[in-house]
Amino acid sequence: MANKQRPKSDSSTSAKIIAFYRGRVLLLKNKDKTYELPGGHIKIGEPTIVGAKREFKEETGLDVTRLKSMLYAPTRKIYTGFLTTSRVTISDEHIGYIFVSLNKLKKYNLNKKAKNDLRYFLNKKEKIKNNDEFSDILPDSSGS
Repeated sequence: MANKQRPKSDSSTSAKIIAFYRGRVLLLKNKDKTYELPGGHIKIGEPTIVGAKREFKEETGLDVTRLKSMLYAPTRKIYTGFLTTSRVTISDEHIGYIFVSLNKLKKYNLNKKAKNDLRYFLNKKEKIKNNDEFSDILPDSSGS
């Protein structure tokens, strides 16, 4: 798949959201048949959280709630959040979507960045299971 030129209004920072609905994570299917997390590049001067929500809405048609920052690197931001519906309306950037339990992620052909983002989240999840600071980002054990 050829990379498209990024608009000049976009910064080099991208933000992705690990969004849960009933204990499952939303993944978007790319035209190359790989899966990724919803999100994209933040516009120059745009607050990262605002850009993350905007990109998420553009790609899914959904609003995500209870956003919590998980990672900030110079060009990468990962948030977790929750959805109140599973009625996704995908953009023309993707060809499908799926909600996946965390324990079944390995069965899907994730792109490299999604693998890295989810690996980071799962490692962090293990460290925070007993830490109230992030307890609200973890899905109920009944749903995962």
